[in-house]
Amino acid sequence: MTFDTNEDSANFSTSTDAKSSDKKALLSSSTKRKRKNPPFTGDDILFNPVRGESALWVAVITQAMMDALSKSKNKEAQYHKHEAIRWLTESSKDFIEVCLNAGLNPDDVRRKAKKAIANPTLWRAEAGAGKRYIERKTYREKQKLKTRPKTTTPPTSQIIIGPWA
Repeated sequence: MTFDTNEDSANFSTSTDAKSSDKKALLSSSTKRKRKNPPFTGDDILFNPVRGESALWVAVITQAMMDALSKSKNKEAQYHKHEAIRWLTESSKDFIEVCLNAGLNPDDVRRKAKKAIANPTLWRAEAGAGKRYIERKTYREKQKLKTRPKTTTPPTSQIIIGPWA
């Protein structure tokens, strides 16, 4: 390929460069997906192992709370309940380490755990009594009414009356 220094060739090369850049911009804009809400902001990467690890430790604390608030009469469940209450309320190195790994203040977690154990409240609605259950139930009833064939009664002039009736 030879390069000419005259104006025609310079114009030609810039016009083809402009066309190729326009083509690239058109291709990139048409193939890119636009997200309404990006999952991460800033310099976060899609795979964040630290975030997953902290979620694991939060799950450990949550499981301990669930065990501590359990109402099961099973001996094994009673044992786990006793151990969870002990772990959440007493001062231990394991509890502090788990809270710090979860990114939580151990004193706040302990205070909230003691409050929840002292005054247990329903954290889940009874079966068949929750808001979402009632919403789904009414939705299913509406769907049944839509799919059910409508029964029409014949006009009274077409009804045959006989001794069998």
